[in-house]
Amino acid sequence: MPLRSIAFMLYFCGSSAATLAFPLVGVLCYITLYHVYPQSTWWGKVLQPLGIRYAFVCGLCLLIGAFLNLNRLKFGRRFVHPVEWGVLLVLLTMLLAASLGTMWNYRTDALIDKMLKVFLFTLLMTHVVVTRRGLWCLAILFTVMTLYLGHEAKNAPPSAFTHNRLDGIGGPDFQASTGLAIHLFALLPFVAVVFRQKGLWLKALAFLAAGYGVNAILLCRTRSAFVAGVVTGLLAIWYVPRRHRRWLIVVLVLAATGGVILSDQWFRERMLTIVRSPEERDQSAASRLTIWTGAWKMLKDHPMGVGIGQFEREIVTYIEEEDRAKLGTRDAHNTFVLCAAETGILGLAVYLLLLGMAWGTLAKLNRRVKARVSDPDLFQLLIFASRLSLLVYMIGGLFASRFYTEGMWILIALPVCLDRAVNNEIRAEARDGVVLEGLLRGWTNRGHQPQVAMSGGGQ
Repeated sequence: MPLRSIAFMLYFCGSSAATLAFPLVGVLCYITLYHVYPQSTWWGKVLQPLGIRYAFVCGLCLLIGAFLNLNRLKFGRRFVHPVEWGVLLVLLTMLLAASLGTMWNYRTDALIDKMLKVFLFTLLMTHVVVTRRGLWCLAILFTVMTLYLGHEAKNAPPSAFTHNRLDGIGGPDFQASTGLAIHLFALLPFVAVVFRQKGLWLKALAFLAAGYGVNAILLCRTRSAFVAGVVTGLLAIWYVPRRHRRWLIVVLVLAATGGVILSDQWFRERMLTIVRSPEERDQSAASRLTIWTGAWKMLKDHPMGVGIGQFEREIVTYIEEEDRAKLGTRDAHNTFVLCAAETGILGLAVYLLLLGMAWGTLAKLNRRVKARVSDPDLFQLLIFASRLSLLVYMIGGLFASRFYTEGMWILIALPVCLDRAVNNEIRAEARDGVVLEGLLRGWTNRGHQPQVAMSGGGQ
């Protein structure tokens, strides 16, 4: 058995066992499995005869560990956060649309099974990652996973490229180049947060992760992710805490310079089609407009949605016959269009409400951290990174379908972790303040204060 297979099994078994006592380990292990996805690796295929469902086992251990350590989880008085209610409502609209839709088939089963798993994991994550330390562990893990995916991309064989675009790296959500590039762009803000911290090894880790991550994005050669990254990078200058603005501008300039150095002819030619090739751009835009026009007709016929996983099958009936052969693919190419078509007007409204609640939570947190936390820097940077990651997925979602992407839902739930961690920190500082005040009062009652006053007067 290869050494990588042995090392992975030791990590997986050790983490699963440790999760029973330390649920945070299970959260980190689950996210690692999501990115690595051993079933798609050469060293993971050696382990297939064992028949282990890694994510299921890890999730089960996390559920048991969270239950066993429920009295130690500091998630506050509110068991269900408004954002968590929003995620649940989106899930319910999916189930409703599936039951009222045009068909229930194997794809419906697969997506509902996936989204049930996503909801359960995010609910556990938001009750386990509720401290500054837990959030810092997540930031480190996101950085390591960026390095891992970037390393896999650098060493990808020629067979992993389709039309000179990198496919098939990491888990199922990253099998297409667009999904991989958008997700890596969403992780890079956390890499920047790690790089900003003190410690040479942290800076080295973040520097390598950023370099490998940017190189992987360039190999994906996807225009939607490129636009999302550029727009988010410009907005980052506005949202970054003021004292870090100069540093961020320097980082963005270095990142752009590194991107130019690492880019090749294939990448440059594809990105230049955004502004230089009206014919190719018009063809791409025309195909999207054709699909979106058909989706609008579909929504008018099915205001409650056609059902989960049914878009590609149903859209054919809403496209003119002469356009069907030109499309090639019938994907929605838009997260919001896909959401509306498959879950209906109600599903789109709930999804937009959820995004608004997640963004509003971050905005409120940023003000509260500055006003009430004695050491707000790390929290402010993590809030900043969370904002950018959401922006990447939302802007990228205008050109790519990411509605059922687990990574996006993890990032949507992350503001809940930040909210609970900040509240825990505020409560801890308040308790420390009360204890200190009590000690000072006791010191005064024992007669020490008058002595101090007399001594001061004598001086």
